[in-house]
Amino acid sequence: MQLDTLKSPYFIASAALLLAAGLFAANTDAPTLPTATPVASGEMPASLQGTVSDGQLQTAADALVLDASLIELFDYHLATVGERTLEQVLATLEAELDKRLPPKAAAEAKRLLHRYVAFKRELVALEQQTELAGASLESAQARIKAVRALRAKYFSPAELTALFGWQDTYDDDALARQAILRDSSLKPLQKQQRLAELDQRLPPEILAQRQVPVQHLTLAEQVSRARAQGADDAAVYQLRTASVGEQAAQRLAEVDREESAWQQRIQAYLVELARIKADMALDEAGRSSAISQLRSARFSADEQLRLRAYED
Repeated sequence: MQLDTLKSPYFIASAALLLAAGLFAANTDAPTLPTATPVASGEMPASLQGTVSDGQLQTAADALVLDASLIELFDYHLATVGERTLEQVLATLEAELDKRLPPKAAAEAKRLLHRYVAFKRELVALEQQTELAGASLESAQARIKAVRALRAKYFSPAELTALFGWQDTYDDDALARQAILRDSSLKPLQKQQRLAELDQRLPPEILAQRQVPVQHLTLAEQVSRARAQGADDAAVYQLRTASVGEQAAQRLAEVDREESAWQQRIQAYLVELARIKADMALDEAGRSSAISQLRSARFSADEQLRLRAYED
């Protein structure tokens, strides 16, 4: 995961990871956390295997340096609630904090973690308020205002600035852009000028972050055209390297290989599935059993959840 995957114009995205799992809803008024249950060494959920833990934690004189990386690390692990219990996730996360930080900093990080999860609990109830629902600009503004008020219950002003300042600046900019784009009194040229003014006021790192989705969409289109014109993997790699750098190009090449292998498995599966369906010697029960055995033999339980999209 990267930090940008958690950046939403309307910051409730990371909270939605826990809301979707439905694991905090039963006790939204109780900020007390359960006791962490130890997790066996090396035990990690499937969704995190092969990934690198987010959050470049920093210390100064053995004290924790607060910044968005800490929230990034929390969300990296909390996103797996559902694959494992909250208690197991917390145990893994606390063990990582102990490993990566000196004792004083680790203790401070754990206290922040407990407050952060308590905030998430209460955020579930907030998300259920009908007056905050909707896709309008006014609804988005109300949601952000409510979330910030809730955060202030759990974090000091200094902590809010350090942990969420980046996100708040990003969100404020997104709302300002939406207001400009929806202002019918402005002519197209005036809108472009005001958007350019927003660009000039943004910190360089946030401006670069805003441009990432556009950059990747443009690159994807370029790769698609290049492949259509006969470009091989080496040519695509060079194109990506020139656009996003060598490390990103390597990751994209690995994604290509994984997708190619997946598609080959799917095609082989569909051929065998068609054979079973066409086998007149099988009755309905036998056909259903044969298909179930085929799925279990060729795909994991998680992978089987994706098969429906290919079978229809």
